[in-house]
Amino acid sequence: MRNLFLVIFVFCSTFCVVAGDNEPAKETSPDDTLKVYYLNEVVISSSVKETNALKSLPTAISVVSPKQLQDARIESLPRLSAFIPNFFIPSYGSKVSTPIYIRGVGARLGSQTVSLYVDNVPSFNPSAFDFEFQDIQRIEVLRGAQGTLYGRNAIGGIVNMYTLSPLSFQGTKLMVSGGNYGQFSAKGSDYRKLSDRFGLSLAGYYKRDDGYFMNSYTGKKVDASENAGGRFKLEWQASPSFKAMLFGNYDYVSGGAFPYMHEDSTASSFNEPSSYDRHLFTNGLSLDYTGNGFTIHSTTGFQYLKDDMKMDQDYSPKSVFSINQKQKQRSVSQEVTVKSDTQGNYRWVVGAFGFYDNREIDTPVALKEDMMTVLQRPLDMLMENLGAPLRLVYTGDRIDLPGVYTKPSRGAALFHQSTFNNLFGVEGFSATAGIRFDYEHTGLDYFTESDGGDINMVFQTPMPIPPIFVEGDTLLEGSFRKDFWKILPKFALKYQMSPTSQVYLSASKGYKTGGYNEQVFSDVLQGALMESLIRNVKPYVPGNVQLPEIPPMAPIESQLSYDPETSWTYELGGRYEMLDRRFSLTYALFYTHVNNLQITQLAKQGTSGRTIANAGKSDSKGFELSLKYVPTDNLSLFAEYGFADARFVKYEIGEEGDDQIDYSGNHVPFAPQHTLSLGASYIHHLPYGSFIDRVIGNIQYQGVGKIYWTESNQNDAGTKELYQPFYGMTNANIAVEKGAFGLECWVENLFNTKYNSFLFEQNDVTTDEMNTFVQRGYPTRFGATLRYTFNR
Repeated sequence: MRNLFLVIFVFCSTFCVVAGDNEPAKETSPDDTLKVYYLNEVVISSSVKETNALKSLPTAISVVSPKQLQDARIESLPRLSAFIPNFFIPSYGSKVSTPIYIRGVGARLGSQTVSLYVDNVPSFNPSAFDFEFQDIQRIEVLRGAQGTLYGRNAIGGIVNMYTLSPLSFQGTKLMVSGGNYGQFSAKGSDYRKLSDRFGLSLAGYYKRDDGYFMNSYTGKKVDASENAGGRFKLEWQASPSFKAMLFGNYDYVSGGAFPYMHEDSTASSFNEPSSYDRHLFTNGLSLDYTGNGFTIHSTTGFQYLKDDMKMDQDYSPKSVFSINQKQKQRSVSQEVTVKSDTQGNYRWVVGAFGFYDNREIDTPVALKEDMMTVLQRPLDMLMENLGAPLRLVYTGDRIDLPGVYTKPSRGAALFHQSTFNNLFGVEGFSATAGIRFDYEHTGLDYFTESDGGDINMVFQTPMPIPPIFVEGDTLLEGSFRKDFWKILPKFALKYQMSPTSQVYLSASKGYKTGGYNEQVFSDVLQGALMESLIRNVKPYVPGNVQLPEIPPMAPIESQLSYDPETSWTYELGGRYEMLDRRFSLTYALFYTHVNNLQITQLAKQGTSGRTIANAGKSDSKGFELSLKYVPTDNLSLFAEYGFADARFVKYEIGEEGDDQIDYSGNHVPFAPQHTLSLGASYIHHLPYGSFIDRVIGNIQYQGVGKIYWTESNQNDAGTKELYQPFYGMTNANIAVEKGAFGLECWVENLFNTKYNSFLFEQNDVTTDEMNTFVQRGYPTRFGATLRYTFNR
């Protein structure tokens, strides 16, 4: 595979020399000015880490501009799904989970595989990824492992967001929008200079909807949501060489449940409270100093997340079991980089990163009446099979399994990257090499117990004997700790034939941290409860009755622990601009090999929650193609396509023998094989003095699929493949603008495409039947938006 990439690299280099301009590569500006091929929009960008200019980075990168975000109505991270090649975020109906899949690499639970940075401040929990966009200056999506510069949890890539600066823009923005299903939103922001060197911005927003899916048990919508927040930013250009920025964001979410429903139904059916509430604070302080040939950048970040999720875990009107997960997370990070600031042939960056993250999780699980009936059955069968003249009867109608878990984590890293331009005297030929030393210390402190697991021993003898009360509750308490050390290198070669064409070849290592599964404690505690019951009952059982021996539980740490995931990504790509830079072509071929792939599994067919396990090895290979054409200043056309074939290379479950299950060769679940985005935007300017200044029209088609839902790629019975076929949705809008005002009419999922955004199987313990639950995709939505933008 590596030799194949080298052969293709040489071929593409030769092609580029013929196809590209013969003008030698050179930097035209100290700023990284990137032309976004969307109605000739230009974005000024910079990086505190990269030693290559963003416009000539030797890796696959997509930059989304403010105008693209507005016209495509991308108002949160999930709306970017499929807009970028091989970039996919499923919609699960709740902001508690925002898994990102890039090139078939992703994760539904546990640590993120793609990391998110806002103004260079990292987020440490995917529960903090889905927030309302407002005044975004640009979004960068780097695809492929980015471990050298970004460290842990960047196997799939990086999403960098940058917000608007009050030093570069001064004005006021207002927006109000409404639509069907009770959609309503309002946003407002103000940017101004308080002096020549000091800028301030304030912003706020509110958004709501009535929900899209019914709960047949209550007769109300199950997924109504409400979202509000605000932010501020202070920037101080103290001198030409020193700049400081302080910002703070707050986001509040109050929403309904995951709208899961049986595959044969059109509505959910929950009898237990199901909802999600979240408070999210993100704060950052950036300091920049420009010296003689170098820059120093410091970013200090703090994030506080507090949320509360209630879920009917059996997703039915039965009272089987429910969960209430509450978490508080405090994260502090500090990064310092020193970077060269010259136009010479050698560029470098060195940096240090440190963080502390503490997550407290309170997760009480309740086993309800119908579950108690199920738990009673094995006790009755046990006594019947033993011929014992007694019954063991639970004293209550529910068992509570409260648990409090603290997951502290801290780490540090040192990194360096160098870029050598005009290598060996060959103009335009460059090499980039980097390395990172990454350390992490993580742990788990747990306290969990059962409440309500007591039983009565009822003797069935001719002579009445009073029942004997037996204590059945149990308690588990303890701590675990472990350390991870990783070395993350990166190598890249690039040939810049001209300012408008380049080809590159790269190899980089990625790393995703390991940890502990607190959700497994529900299953562990139930096993400990049964062991406690048998032990406490034993003294009262007649001598001629032999109770079965309960096999000792596996060590708790081995049941909870999962190892880090590592990867190597090899990539060949290129970028070309033609027709006076009106046509842009970008491509990338990639191969990613992952060891110790972390995958989400349903414990005991979904009756004990979800766990994270290492699934051996996997490979993902494919390609990406971006075409953008601006035939005139008024018309922009684009096409984005990604193909990713992600499969298990080695994945076996169980001990060797007839009971072992081998998933090797199967598709990795939840990651789509194809992503496709097609679009066109047109602006028509009316003559001066007209009632309307201009009319803007946009249309986009976005499609994804196939998406397999299970590791087996089949249903539980093994009778059919279980996947979501490729589907696509059409979105369109038309707007008229007059001066500072704009009125837009929009529609999403124009043709009401039917699809499932999630599917899973779960055993109904009361009937021992396997049920299939789905999350339906959103129906057609439409509305109107009024905007006011005043530039000072």
